Amino acid sequence: MAIGSVKRNILTLTFANLCIGLVEFVFSLYLSRVLGAGGLGMLHLVTPINCLFLSFMTEGLVTTTSKISAGHCASGRLGLMDRSIKVFTAFSFVWSLVLVGVVFLTARPIANRFLGEPSLYYPILSTCPLMLLMSVSNIVKGHFLGLARIKVPAIINVTEKLLRFPILYLLIRFCLNRFAVPAVTFVYLCYAIGEIHSVVWLIVYYRWDRRRLSKTVEKSRRVSSAPVGTLLKPLVAGAAPICSTQCLLELAGAFASVSVKSRLCAAGYSSAEALSLLGKFRGMVFPLMSYPMILVGSVCSIVVPQVSILQEGGKEAAARRLIRRCLAAALVIGGLTAVVFLVAADEMGYLFYKREDLGPMIRLAGLCAPVLDVAAVSTSLLIAVGQEGQSFRNALLQQLLLLISILLLVGVPALNIYGYILSFALSNLILVGMNLYFLKEHLFDYESSSYVHKGGIY
Repeated sequence: MAIGSVKRNILTLTFANLCIGLVEFVFSLYLSRVLGAGGLGMLHLVTPINCLFLSFMTEGLVTTTSKISAGHCASGRLGLMDRSIKVFTAFSFVWSLVLVGVVFLTARPIANRFLGEPSLYYPILSTCPLMLLMSVSNIVKGHFLGLARIKVPAIINVTEKLLRFPILYLLIRFCLNRFAVPAVTFVYLCYAIGEIHSVVWLIVYYRWDRRRLSKTVEKSRRVSSAPVGTLLKPLVAGAAPICSTQCLLELAGAFASVSVKSRLCAAGYSSAEALSLLGKFRGMVFPLMSYPMILVGSVCSIVVPQVSILQEGGKEAAARRLIRRCLAAALVIGGLTAVVFLVAADEMGYLFYKREDLGPMIRLAGLCAPVLDVAAVSTSLLIAVGQEGQSFRNALLQQLLLLISILLLVGVPALNIYGYILSFALSNLILVGMNLYFLKEHLFDYESSSYVHKGGIY
């Protein structure tokens, strides 16, 4: 794919993700009104547990499926591509059933012993339907991403996010007072109901797209009878390191949330005050940080499969240029985020949350933005150039440093929740250094600086 096409796809995906992110951001504002700071704190105690199981279930599937589908499509192996998607979906769903069983068996011990909040038992159980549905939708999303067919899946995603508002309103309105469960339970049920919409329409679009290619698929039917094990091998091999990395991140995130709460209590805060501080950062300030990172995520989603294709095609110089531009874009986005957060922190806190105590937290988070953006991009680029194992090792060290920093900094009364933000910044700064070190051979063309592919990279 030419660089011009990459740019168009990045712009399309960026616009779609900005729309999705805007809806999610407004939904986070709605959650802050419904749940309050304490409820947001409870939500973000459950979220890492949910994300941990989701990582075991689906992480790496989107990226790996996109790379596999892109490769099959570029080589004209459409019959093999069609069979691969079916096998991947069946495998993902069966694996998700196993993990949902694990959730049912471990939900009460996790709530009672690990999180220290017995009332979170039902919120943990409520994540199970979402897991089953996402095991299917992530495969199909990855397939369309690899084929650079972005518009229809993006529209489906936007409508799913919009449906969350009426769904959550109805669940809170008619169910909250009838069942003795925390309101957080209905948030995850809301997510699951919305995901049903995505799964149905993604499958409909996939079947329509398959019929559109039916003649070509029929011609390549002779290569579509590969054994299931052969088809699954590249999926497992590609997704396993990414899955391990993300599971590590989510497990560390769960430990981090619990550690922050316990260290705040050790610093003299009550349990309710600790949950409130955690809710302010994770539920209010962090969504503000995450919205600009949508741009970074869009760039990574398009660039990762394209870097792989360029390298497989022997276009190393073009791949290097794409990598450098991706890192530069992340740095620019992070720098602009920092400027906005530093200048308008107080106004943002009051405008979005009607709170006047978020300004210092937003400013410090803004200073961390360039580091976090470059860290995210460089991690994705390591995967793109085939260094998934090194990405895992780098993430392992970063998470260990994060947990150590939390234990050292959050318990200091003068720092409290700000120690959490500083821990993010310090650990990700070291991650950036490690990632760039292992990307250095892919950043610069030591043999020739004037290579231009004859087909026209620009």
